[in-house]
Amino acid sequence: MRTVFKLLVHESEGQKYEDLFVKIMSYSDPGFKPVKAYGSIGDRGNDGWVANNGRYYQSYAPETLPSNTKNALRKLNDDFEKLKIFWDPISSVREFYFVINDKFKGVSPHIYEAVEQLKLMHGLDTAEVFLASQLESKLFLLSNDQIKQVLNSFESTPHAHNLKVVDFYEVQNDDQNDWDDVATEVELKLRNAGSEVAFVKEVTFCTVKHWQLLTDRHHRAVDISATYDISISEKPGSLAKKKIHHEIKPQETDRIRFKLHSKFSADPDGLSLYLIQANVYYNEEVAPASFRRTLVNIRPPQVSEGSYFGDYSNETLKNNKSTAREILKLHTDGIGVEDYVIEVLESWMLAPDTL
Repeated sequence: MRTVFKLLVHESEGQKYEDLFVKIMSYSDPGFKPVKAYGSIGDRGNDGWVANNGRYYQSYAPETLPSNTKNALRKLNDDFEKLKIFWDPISSVREFYFVINDKFKGVSPHIYEAVEQLKLMHGLDTAEVFLASQLESKLFLLSNDQIKQVLNSFESTPHAHNLKVVDFYEVQNDDQNDWDDVATEVELKLRNAGSEVAFVKEVTFCTVKHWQLLTDRHHRAVDISATYDISISEKPGSLAKKKIHHEIKPQETDRIRFKLHSKFSADPDGLSLYLIQANVYYNEEVAPASFRRTLVNIRPPQVSEGSYFGDYSNETLKNNKSTAREILKLHTDGIGVEDYVIEVLESWMLAPDTL
C-alpha cells in the first residue's frame, strides 16, 4: 500500500494533492476542518484548520517543485498575509504548516528559512514545512479500513493506453568542462499509468515563441565539433521531430534525455529563450501525451571571443526589459521557467529604462 500511496503522491498536483491531504487529515484529527474556496474571495490562505488550537494549513503542489521555488515563496508569504488578516480574529494563528508536495525529494533551504521568518515575525508557537513523507506517516497511523478508503478514493482503474509526461525541464550540468559540449540538454519524465506496454515512437518539440537577451558584446564565432540530436528553429510554429523506439512497461516511470541545438545566431553571453511545447507519440494513439509549455535556454553552437565595449546601449536595455516583463508574466501564469533564468530576468527589471 505504501507503493500505491507514493505513486498517488507523484501524480497529485494542485487541487488533487490538497484533496488527498484533507482526506487524510480529516481521519487523523477529528478537530480538523477543511476550508472550501468561495467565489472570488477564495479560502483566504487557509486550506484547513483546527480552531481550538489556532492551527492552520496551507497547501502547495506544483508540477515541478525545484523550478518553482520562487513561486512557492511568493505563495507562502501572500497566502499567510491573507490568512492572518481574515482568520486571526476568528481564532488566533498560533501554529502554521506549509504543506508541500515535494514528491519525497525534499525542498529548498530557502523555503525552510522563509517559514522560520514567518514564525519569528508573527510570534507563532509553531511554523513548519509539512512534506509528503509526513503525510504518509499520518496515513499509515490510521486503521486499515481508513487507509483503504483514502487510497480507493483517489486510485482509478488504469486505462490500457495511458502515457503521461509528468516532467519536462532543462538539465543543469555543473560538471560540464568549459565548452567541450555546449548542447542544451532537456529531460522528459514519462509515466505509463496504463495496463499495457506503451511504445514511444516519436517526440516533437514545437517552438511557440523565441526571445533573446543581449549583452552588447562583439563576437567572433568559433566552430565547435558536436553531435546534434535535435535542431530547434527559432521560428514560431516550427516543429522539430525525433523518431525513437522506446518501451515503457505498465505502471512504470522512465526518463528520456535530448540535446537541443539551434542554428540561430544568438548572443553567446546572453540568453536565447524558446517557449517549447513537447509532445510524445506512442502506440497508435491519435492524441499525444503532452506537458505544459516550458521555457528553455538553448545555448548557441559557438563560443565567444570578443571584448566588452562600454555600457549597455539603450536599444539593448529596451529589448531586455521588454523580454523580461513578458516572460515573467508567462511564468506567473504557470509556464515552467528555470530559477536561474528568473533571476536574470528579475535583475533586468531593476535596470534603468535609458542611460
